[in-house]
Amino acid sequence: MTAQGGDLLAWLETAITEREDAARLATQGVWRTHDTHLDLGGHTATVLVGERNDTELLAWLPTMSHAPWDEARNAWNNAEHIAANDPASVLRRCAADRKLLELHAQDSLPNGIDLDECRTCGGANEPWPCPTLLTLAEGYGWTEGER
Repeated sequence: MTAQGGDLLAWLETAITEREDAARLATQGVWRTHDTHLDLGGHTATVLVGERNDTELLAWLPTMSHAPWDEARNAWNNAEHIAANDPASVLRRCAADRKLLELHAQDSLPNGIDLDECRTCGGANEPWPCPTLLTLAEGYGWTEGER
C-alpha cells in the first residue's frame, strides 16, 4: 500500500467510523419537523421523533416570528436539514461510502505485490488513490493540504 493511499484510507476509515458512532449514539427513529406555536412567543421550528404521545423533542429552533413557517427565518431550513440527517440516513450513507472504499481499493497482483493503481479504475491507468477516493475524502473534509 502506498503511503499517500494508506494515509487517505486510514483517514477515511476514521472519518466514516466517527460519523457512524455519532449516528448510533443519537436518538433513533425517523426525525421530522414541526411548527410549534408558543402563543405570545411566536412560532418555533422543532425537530421531533416518534408519533403522537410518544413524541420526543430533539431540537428547538426559535424564530421570534409570529408567522407560521416564516421562510425569511432560517430556523425552518435548519430544522429540515437536521431532520434529513437522522441516524438511519447517516448510517446508510456511511455503508455506501464503505462500499466505495472497497470498490476503489488499491489493486494487487495474485502474488500480493501492490500495484500503484485502483482496482476499479486501474484499466484506465488511473493512479491510486483514484479520483473517486479523493472525491469521497473531500466530502468528509480531506483537504489539498493533507495530500
